[in-house]
Amino acid sequence: MAITQHQRIPFILFLLLIIIGIIGCEPTQNQQTQEHIGKIVPEISLVPLETSDAALVLSGKITLLNFWGTWCPPCRRELPGLARLSARLSNEPRFQLIAVSCGGGARDDLDQLRGDTAAFLESTGIEISAWADPSGVTRLKFSEAFGFGAYPTTYLIGHDQKVLAIWTGYSPSVETQIAQAVARSLKNFSVIDPL
Repeated sequence: MAITQHQRIPFILFLLLIIIGIIGCEPTQNQQTQEHIGKIVPEISLVPLETSDAALVLSGKITLLNFWGTWCPPCRRELPGLARLSARLSNEPRFQLIAVSCGGGARDDLDQLRGDTAAFLESTGIEISAWADPSGVTRLKFSEAFGFGAYPTTYLIGHDQKVLAIWTGYSPSVETQIAQAVARSLKNFSVIDPL
């Protein structure tokens, strides 16, 4: 049975989601990600999915920036660990988790994304502030700067807005790696007292 033109696009999208799911299953910190360590992150333009969220400020904080999606099985496994880490560090003003909920395409329907994200967070009991990149501009900038192209992808960003580490994909060991890297970064981060 031949696939018609009308059936081809959903079939290709289905295959891409399967490939992304497979790629996302094994975390990588390879030569490609290592070459980006120390680079300054591009400007981030995100929208809060909750109206009570404040504006994003990267400077002066250790930031864990995570691109994930409710449709992505490895993302769904990774996010609870990131939320636990964020909860443990909730009284640490020098740390922030920016969890960017992404749809499956380059541009996202904000209302759909808001509903899907809220339903997922409620059903799993995960308490985080979620953000969105509805225009895809931030993901495009990160793709151009660092080769971002798989979910989940997590960036550890220093107080000087430089990349300290990048994780692409998920495995349970990544949670420990991320927690240790955040702890080291906070330990090495000296607070500058205002005059």
